[in-house]
Amino acid sequence: MSRKNHARIPKTRILLTAMLGVAGIALASAHPAASVAGVKPYILVSAPRETTARGQRDYGPIATFLTQALHHKVVYRHPDGWLVYELWIWKDHADIYFDGPQFVAWRLHKLHQTLGPRILQPQDWRLYTWKGSPVTTVSKAANGVSLCAPPMPNFGTLWLSSLFPNPSRQPYYRNMHGWKRIFNGVASHDCMIGIGPRLTVHHLDPDQQRVTILKKSPHYPNQAFTISAKLPKSVRATIVRALLSPAGEKAMIRLRKRFSHGRRLVAGHAADYESVDQSLDAQWSTVYAASINHYLREDAQREGFAINQPTHKPQ
Repeated sequence: MSRKNHARIPKTRILLTAMLGVAGIALASAHPAASVAGVKPYILVSAPRETTARGQRDYGPIATFLTQALHHKVVYRHPDGWLVYELWIWKDHADIYFDGPQFVAWRLHKLHQTLGPRILQPQDWRLYTWKGSPVTTVSKAANGVSLCAPPMPNFGTLWLSSLFPNPSRQPYYRNMHGWKRIFNGVASHDCMIGIGPRLTVHHLDPDQQRVTILKKSPHYPNQAFTISAKLPKSVRATIVRALLSPAGEKAMIRLRKRFSHGRRLVAGHAADYESVDQSLDAQWSTVYAASINHYLREDAQREGFAINQPTHKPQ
């Protein structure tokens, strides 16, 4: 174009062309998963077994990965304690969950959520006592002996409680955090009996020189993801495929190292979790019977929930 013709182009057209060019560059460079203004992000949560900082470190990369896969913002939110987390489950507050089999089973059966990838290795538990202890059977442990275990609703403790259905014949529960701490408490005779995952107990006492196994649990399915039925079916399917992909494995590296010895997660089948929530249901029914209005009023108000009975009440 000659300088003469160029000079005839209105300045307003030149300015408009420049503005459109800048806008085009901005759109081209924008993050593909940037959420539209006003669109609520999906919330990823997990059971509060760690500090907020560690939760963000372990699960934040998964939220970032899913944001890219879905082209919709996904954020990790750390629960402020177990009571708040249970509220979130009852109210189906989050969109993507990762936690133990008792919670997975409850949401599958009560909230009809979609099962996502699960940890392949089974969960199984060992009830044990110190070597030479007078407690030689489970029935003898029901006479008020000291039992060191994680607090409810830990799945191992829930399984253990199912061994003592008679409320008048129970061990004395001492809440304790950390499997090694529980084991040492039993081995040093500070606790009469204790509980731990099979692999942990074997690692701490490979030759069974320090403790005696009183009871072995069945093989239960392990932790898994579930996706809320609030999300469209196509979105739920995309989440499952994304997490099972090589890129998903990479995003879950910290989770895999922590819970599955680095092994990949596998596709889950809802039938594997049949009846796994029974002991949890029994515990939560007690909470409901005690009136959630009183039991969790402060937590519910802080979380912005209406103070009333949940829609999905355990049967």
